[in-house]
Order: sequence, then C-alpha cells, then structure tokens
Amino acid sequence: MHEAGKVFFRKIGSFGPLPASMMSSLSTPSLSTSLFQALERHAREAPHSIACASRFRLASYRKLWSRIERATARLQGEWGVRAGDVVAYWGDGHPDALVLYVALARCGALLLPLEQAAARAALPQLAGKVALALAVHDDELRAPRIAQPVHPLSRLIGEPCAYQATVSVPDPDTCSLLRLEQDGSLQRLSLRQLAEAADSGLRDLRGALFDADVLGPTVLPALCAGDTLCWL
Repeated sequence: MHEAGKVFFRKIGSFGPLPASMMSSLSTPSLSTSLFQALERHAREAPHSIACASRFRLASYRKLWSRIERATARLQGEWGVRAGDVVAYWGDGHPDALVLYVALARCGALLLPLEQAAARAALPQLAGKVALALAVHDDELRAPRIAQPVHPLSRLIGEPCAYQATVSVPDPDTCSLLRLEQDGSLQRLSLRQLAEAADSGLRDLRGALFDADVLGPTVLPALCAGDTLCWL
C-alpha cells in the first residue's frame, strides 16, 4: 500500500568515519556530488540500516539501492527513458517516488513532480510543452488521461528487470528536476542547485516532497548521512 505523510529523521547505526573526500562532498553546496556515492556506500557497508520507514514497511539502505538499480534498469530497458527525457510524477510524496527521482537522475532524465491538484490539472498542456516521455502515478490515485504511457509507481520496482542499465557518473550540474511555478513557468533544477536551496523547515512531505526547499536541504542530506526518513 502506498502512503505519504510527515517525516522525521533518526540516526540509525554507525557507518564509521567517512573518508575526508566524502565528508567534504557531503557539505552544501557539494551534496550533489556525493548522493549516489553515499547511497551505494550505505548499501554496501550498512546494508541493514533503515533508509525509509512507514507504518506498512521498512526499507534498508541495501533495499533502497536495489530498488534504485531496478528502477534505473526498467526506465531504460522497458520504458525507453533516455537522457534528457521528462517523466511526470502524479502523486503525493510516496517514498518510492524518491527511488523514481534518483533512478531518473542516473539516466540523465528529468522528473516533473505534480503533487498538487492544480499542477495535475495542467498535465495535458504540460505534456506537449515539455515533450513528456511518460508519467508515473501513485497507485491510490486515478491514472492521468494523457497520450503518453502511464505506469503505476508500484510497477517501477515490483518485479525484477532483466535489462542491464547503462549508467555513467551523474553530472551534478545536469538538470534532474523540472518544477512547475505558480505562474505556470517551468524551472529546471540540477542536484547542485537543489543542494544550494534554503531550508524551508518543513517536515511534512505530503504534497511537498519535491519542493526545492525540502528535497535539497532536508531529504537528500538525510540520505547522504545515512539517517532514516520516517513517513507517519
């Protein structure tokens, strides 16, 4: 079952001292260069530490990284996502949407998050404007009616994918998020720009998981540090 809600961070376990190079890269504004390295390292060195927790399930760092790799393979091999493509997220801040975002960044593609009703209503017009490749929706929400392919979020990681993903080291200056502004304009944001955003202080992720002042200053640093994201 998919769920969204409030989040808090809790340090789980000990990963041991990080190398000086990684400690340097974890500090803002260099978060962007360390995210993928940190997630892979946590999966390898602290595989049973919890990355995401909710009322329904726990996801260790090993499980999280496994889902990211599977999602990357499915996006490339089965859904045909290529570098520069735009994929819409029609949802409400589900934990697996983070998997989708990181996997898209590894593909060199962009996520267009639509977490508000007004933004979702604009999708048919946006689809042509941004040359949308496909959309992924929370299972609890009715799938959007667009010409492009639409997949439930659970399908992204629900079954093994035989395809072997081709991934290069992500460029922190490559845009990975396409944000719809209130005036209808679209802003392209890279991981580096997200890392530089001011912290809003918001800890309720419902409808705001991919806000620049939440994702960059709050969620991604927690994952880099090996903390636990808890959806209540």
